[in-house]
Amino acid sequence: MYTVPRRVALPLISVLIAATIFFTITYILKPESTLEIEVKSTNEEISKKGSRLIIGNSTESSQKLTEQHGTTLYKKYGVPITGLNHTIIYNKMPKCGSRTMDMLLISNAKRFHVKLDHNQVHRGYDLDVIDPKGKEEFAIKRVQQLAAHPPALFSDHVLYFPVDKSNNPVYINMIRDPIEALVSNYYYIQHGDRAVAQRTVIRNQKKYGGDMKMNETFDQCVLKERKACISEGRLSLMLKFFCGTHPKCSTDLKWSLNEAKRRVEEEYLIVGLLEDYESTLKLMEKLAPSLFKGIVTDYKADIRKKESEKYQTNFKKPISAEVRAILREKLDLTYQFYDFVKTKLELLKKEYGI
Repeated sequence: MYTVPRRVALPLISVLIAATIFFTITYILKPESTLEIEVKSTNEEISKKGSRLIIGNSTESSQKLTEQHGTTLYKKYGVPITGLNHTIIYNKMPKCGSRTMDMLLISNAKRFHVKLDHNQVHRGYDLDVIDPKGKEEFAIKRVQQLAAHPPALFSDHVLYFPVDKSNNPVYINMIRDPIEALVSNYYYIQHGDRAVAQRTVIRNQKKYGGDMKMNETFDQCVLKERKACISEGRLSLMLKFFCGTHPKCSTDLKWSLNEAKRRVEEEYLIVGLLEDYESTLKLMEKLAPSLFKGIVTDYKADIRKKESEKYQTNFKKPISAEVRAILREKLDLTYQFYDFVKTKLELLKKEYGI
């Protein structure tokens, strides 16, 4: 029987051991294959660019939510849509340019023969005196009726409400600086505007005024800690409009903040700013041209500008630095949401060169 000489056997064994170790590390213990690295790299690139994946008639985004806000879900915000098979839901925040937006949406609805439900749920928006859950149930039923014959448009002051995804809902909204929204709403209830009849002002005072004194300024109202200006319902209004009617939206405002952010990312095509109205309209045209094309031109028309001027509150007195500081502290979570929306809008403007 032939045996391998010792001087040959030892090097041969060393080679075999080295080969085994190399094979084990390379093909068994290797944490990522070349394919896995490529997939990971592609996903990271998609996340950075916000790349859109179009499948059939639906448009989805593979961009994950930013780590800044601690979320990992996929989004709808800023993802373009095509065609007319959609239900536009504008659950408009009060005193955030909603009547101007209504005017523009109505004009576009006529141009594209969109079924329109404008203020069919006209029961107000003050969470201190209105049952939001009952309003939500009414709104869901009305949207379902409209969505049976798309395209459809629903517009009203109502908290976020979910509808069946088969209706292809597209949520839009506008917000503004939280303090300015509070001040504007206060003086609107007191004095109305040129588009509101005096009898409507009187009705609003009775319906929404609460403990408001008609001869008091907003500063005086805050310093006297009246509910008419700093009630829980008024201070958390913006968060609740995006959080919805879940009980925790009212009892846990930090949870409400995170839920409101999640809603914006997952459900809304866009949330614009009153302070950047025209850019918001331009983005709406970019994101849904089949529904909003021409809305910027319409907005710039002289007749629209004159109509918009009618919606400016008749009287507003600037607030003091003292009151602004008080409100800034009370509205801290709301400002976190406002800054979140503002940042997202700026990124979207940059993406579309606006």
